[in-house]
Amino acid sequence: MPASRPNLRTIAEHLGLSVTTVSRALKDGPEVKPGTVAKVKAAAEQIGYQPDARGVMLRTGKTMQVCSILYSPEVGDYGDPGFLAQVESLAQGLEADRYSLVVLAQTSNKDPLEPVKRVHTQRMADAVVFSRTTAQDSRAKYCLQHDFPFVSFGRTELLTPHAFVDHDDEQAAYDAIKRLIADGHRKIGMIDPPENLTFFGYRKQGARRAMIEAGLDPESLISMHSDVSVRAARDAATKLFRDQRDATAVVCASQMTMIGALEALMELNMDTIRDGIGVVGFGGMPFRMLSKQKLAYYYQPQRRVGEVLARHLHDLMAGVPAENLQTLLPYRRIDDLAAFREGEDF
Repeated sequence: MPASRPNLRTIAEHLGLSVTTVSRALKDGPEVKPGTVAKVKAAAEQIGYQPDARGVMLRTGKTMQVCSILYSPEVGDYGDPGFLAQVESLAQGLEADRYSLVVLAQTSNKDPLEPVKRVHTQRMADAVVFSRTTAQDSRAKYCLQHDFPFVSFGRTELLTPHAFVDHDDEQAAYDAIKRLIADGHRKIGMIDPPENLTFFGYRKQGARRAMIEAGLDPESLISMHSDVSVRAARDAATKLFRDQRDATAVVCASQMTMIGALEALMELNMDTIRDGIGVVGFGGMPFRMLSKQKLAYYYQPQRRVGEVLARHLHDLMAGVPAENLQTLLPYRRIDDLAAFREGEDF
């Protein structure tokens, strides 16, 4: 017969306490002495006690789970290590509240609202995290209408405030274009994500602002929309430099897009240093490619995003107003990618 699973009675008999005392101690009950609480928790860890999720749900109505939704096409050719780093730090941040993280994939042919509705209606989790937000995001609307806790990785333009974590894409794009102009570039291509995503709108605003301040026509920016994959970005960059012979710089939507642009330059026998091509990218993972090309990388660690998402989820489910849980994270510009290979921690 397999060994029985440790329960409250197991701890109680082990310590010579009542089941009620053990239960209250595990919940940090104020009526239990701190020394007893510490002793009960130490014994619970020693014997491998874990609360029965089904029992917790029956008593409290909580699943003790948070669901993060992965947009699977974003994985692309080389995978999406940024999402994995975000998931790891998010899961670690939730552990203090005894929450587990589950990941649900959203495929390219699926309505983005479907997985969120599924999580809510099937009671798969107590809160949800999603990305790739749009101005009038249907998922955010649904969660607000049904009072279902969520934190989005990205902003919307909804009038009702909601919790979010986002990058300051407008300022980063402004800085990137401003520096390219200062370096003498005038014909600049931008490999952009789908234009309905809000972060694209912010980047476009920042890029146009830099052009206008420099006295240049913002309409001269060459915008090319591409899926977030190496292959699609490689095709877009190849088309840019073949069709626009006077193009001298490209701004890439993501780390994967940046790799695609570099592959295109290699295939075209072009070099960022020899030919003076400016390449700029954005990302959330250390860029450790062994490349001697000159690149500018706007970096915001996805592990940090995960940490903030976890804090916002904790506070949101503790009753903190959503309007107080809105964080905009700045990018850091990295001009020497060797810093990543040398193990520097940003």
